Amino acid sequence: MAQEQGIAKVDINYIFKAVIMGTSLYSDNWEKGVLYLTNLNLWFSEGKGWFTIPLKNITMVGREVPNTIRMKAQRATGTTHVLIIDYLQVSSVSADSYASAVALLGGNEAVINTLKAYLQPMCGTPPRSQSLSDIDKKLLYMLSTGVNDMTKLSFFIGADSETLAGSFKSLREQGLCDTTGQLTPDGMKKLKEMM
Repeated sequence: MAQEQGIAKVDINYIFKAVIMGTSLYSDNWEKGVLYLTNLNLWFSEGKGWFTIPLKNITMVGREVPNTIRMKAQRATGTTHVLIIDYLQVSSVSADSYASAVALLGGNEAVINTLKAYLQPMCGTPPRSQSLSDIDKKLLYMLSTGVNDMTKLSFFIGADSETLAGSFKSLREQGLCDTTGQLTPDGMKKLKEMM
């Protein structure tokens, strides 16, 4: 087993179990404390103890932060620089199962960008697959309905064929559809998240 080694220690604002529905943040329990990043875990100071997120449990780093969450973070912490970390935690229902959870980190731009740049490759989250453009989302939806004719797609989405080709390439590179325009299981999952 690898020995835990410290990488960084930063003072930061955080919510390690944020409640987010759609683009709304229902948590306002921002805490100011210390975040330790090691090669194995994220450690958050919590009272006299620590809350830990194992890096192996992190499923996504840096998904797009909706403006409503940025504004709420600014009111609470004084910064709009927020990093969203999706992770799995042991379920409160059964010790054998996991539940999805979200941590929000708020701090100065350099700290947030450095944490994001460090965690993305470490946690297996390719930076390119973090967010879809509006065109990507519309194209993903249209492909799910079986429409894959470029002329029809151009009409329905309101984009020229060059833009659509770039969007299609992006969806393929992210593994959301195959070369024929059929959605992959990941593509179906992404579409359900968008709905």
